[in-house]
Amino acid sequence: MTDKTAATLIQQLDELFKPWNRSDTPGFVVGVRHQGKLLYRRGVGLASIEHAAANTPQTRMRIGSTSKHFACVGILLLEEEGKLDTDKPLGDYLPELAGKASGKPTLRQLMHHTGGVRDPLYGVILHNHGYWGHTPIGGTLQLLQRFDGSNFEPGTNMIYCNTGYTLLSLVIERISGQSYADFLVDRICAPLGMVDTRLLPSDMDIVPNMATLHLPQANGSWRRGIYPTDELLGSGGMISTVDDMLTWTEHLRAPQKRIGSTSLWRKLLQPFRLANGTEGTYCLGLTRQDFRGIETIHHAGATLGSQCQMYMVPSHDLDIIVMSNRMDGAAPVMAQKIMELVLAGQLPPPRQPPAADDHPGLPGRWYSAAARTLLEISRIPVLPGQPEGMMLSSHGSAVGLLLERDGRLAIANSPTSPIDLLPPAAGETPASHDFRLAGETRRFERLPAQGPAAAEFADGFCGRYRSVDYGPEIEVVLRDGKLYIDYQPICGKALWELQPLAENLVACGAFHTVPPLPLPNVAVLALERRDGQVVGFVMDADRVRDLRFERC
Repeated sequence: MTDKTAATLIQQLDELFKPWNRSDTPGFVVGVRHQGKLLYRRGVGLASIEHAAANTPQTRMRIGSTSKHFACVGILLLEEEGKLDTDKPLGDYLPELAGKASGKPTLRQLMHHTGGVRDPLYGVILHNHGYWGHTPIGGTLQLLQRFDGSNFEPGTNMIYCNTGYTLLSLVIERISGQSYADFLVDRICAPLGMVDTRLLPSDMDIVPNMATLHLPQANGSWRRGIYPTDELLGSGGMISTVDDMLTWTEHLRAPQKRIGSTSLWRKLLQPFRLANGTEGTYCLGLTRQDFRGIETIHHAGATLGSQCQMYMVPSHDLDIIVMSNRMDGAAPVMAQKIMELVLAGQLPPPRQPPAADDHPGLPGRWYSAAARTLLEISRIPVLPGQPEGMMLSSHGSAVGLLLERDGRLAIANSPTSPIDLLPPAAGETPASHDFRLAGETRRFERLPAQGPAAAEFADGFCGRYRSVDYGPEIEVVLRDGKLYIDYQPICGKALWELQPLAENLVACGAFHTVPPLPLPNVAVLALERRDGQVVGFVMDADRVRDLRFERC
């Protein structure tokens, strides 16, 4: 790359981040290294609105779930020393969970998110009447001892699970005899000179040179982001700088390692394989995917008020770190745009996805009672001047764009288990259709474009219900023509808005609390009736399945 080309590219990157280069809003810190040279290193926007402090390359930020592969490195280091076996069940190392559903997965399955461990977050929300309680140190283990049950049998599916990585952190502590924070510094960060990288298990703690986390509000103001736990460990508890993270990515791809063996690093990039032989793109805390014919290795992260994306393109010796101290930062999108600018002219053109107009029978909502999954296929603009494509979402979260592959429509780079389907015959609008999830074919029923009116549900649905697993009561109410789950807090309000989708299927949408909470995500209630009255329902969401409620 010539000096002139580099200067032009720097101008393009400056222009990319120009909308956030302001003195009144939070922003980004960005680092790019290409072909062994530091190409771009900038801070834009404020590290703190409260103190009018600017973001700089030295600003520490949360990296969220980008922390996950550090925990995997820790587990693999201990395995190399003969102190544990990643194919042994968790209960062997945390005997408090032996005999419990959450003690059955192996350490490898936890790293791959294939363990089926249920996130106790929903139990916490129930017990706190719609609000997050601040989880103390040791709280995750206490909750999992109390709340049994799983999303699926270990190794049969893949659902992203933060809890699994908290448990892996506890295993590291038990086996190493160190706190997870000290282990990270002593065994990983210090040997590489990553002096600004450490674990910050609580947003209540104050550390030097740390960016404030910002949550955007509907009126244009900001609130401080505080994750409701003192136990943010391997799932997403690390803070770092762009300089330290570029040191880390350089070591990740270096042929000679200062930490662990070359075998350890090969294991880190092994994708999950389910019991039926289905493979995914998720490895040990990292995702390995094809982008326009080029291999990429990456992982995003987000907490309440921050985002991060670590992105590597090994064949082009390109490393990208994007950190943001605002929850609406879209760090993964910005990292991809950086890659496309740096590699302009070296990437094959993007594939034109199948047109939605060619498959009119697919857009809409689809539900499978057997898979306990709600899918939606929506029309979406993809390339300028080209027909609209089709985006597939699961439980309200976008999974990916449908592309043609081997005669099927598939998510080429699904972040979870692969999803694909045979397209219906031309002109056909089927009432049901087969989708393949995690290698298993499931029949999905098309849901009507317009569900029943809320008032039609009220008589047989409204009333109090109790969670079979978690105990506290909730109430389904009809207010101003809308159905809600009322968590019945002692003060304030916590209402989860309900939208009937079909006769016995209801979606949970917007969550209304004071102050507002950005979670939980969309869930689905499958109703069970007797003589016309709802006697119970099962709640399924993106990270929790088969939560049962019975009418009181």
